[in-house]
Amino acid sequence: MNWIGSLDLKFSTWIQKHLHHKNLSWVLSRVNRGEMFALVLLPLMFISDLYKPVYFSLPFVLVFTYMTDRLVLVLKKYFARKRPLVSVMGKVDSNPDMKHSFPSAHSANSIVVATILVFAFGETPYFFFFSLFAGVGRLITLHHFVSDIVGGWMIGFSIGLVAVTVHYFLWPILVSL
Repeated sequence: MNWIGSLDLKFSTWIQKHLHHKNLSWVLSRVNRGEMFALVLLPLMFISDLYKPVYFSLPFVLVFTYMTDRLVLVLKKYFARKRPLVSVMGKVDSNPDMKHSFPSAHSANSIVVATILVFAFGETPYFFFFSLFAGVGRLITLHHFVSDIVGGWMIGFSIGLVAVTVHYFLWPILVSL
């Protein structure tokens, strides 16, 4: 595992020198949020026939996203890995949520939603680009190391597959009610 940490540190140092910019980080930290994803997702769920009835599909997605978020929070506290902002740039942040980086909640939550939408509801696979954007944005802003992003994607995708399995068994029952 030490070699992963070494690669993470080298890559984050390279990002700091070549890609990290104060203004870009400010924009990405505003755009790269769950609320922005919801601005795209919520109208889509109400308009598209893929999600009918919405009063089942929306809570279904929200429950699995919430479960993913809580699991990631527990893992962040357990691993207590400092963010690149702290370990690479030496920045101190008084926000307690900003202290831990592994795994990335943005990556985990975005991929769990994309996995559910694509594999359970038949949405376009282009929704995976939201998750890619979330991960790259968190790297460029130095909120996460590469392994944080990959770990978040693995956790989120796994929970997404569980959700898809539940969907195929539970959805016919819910819709017939």
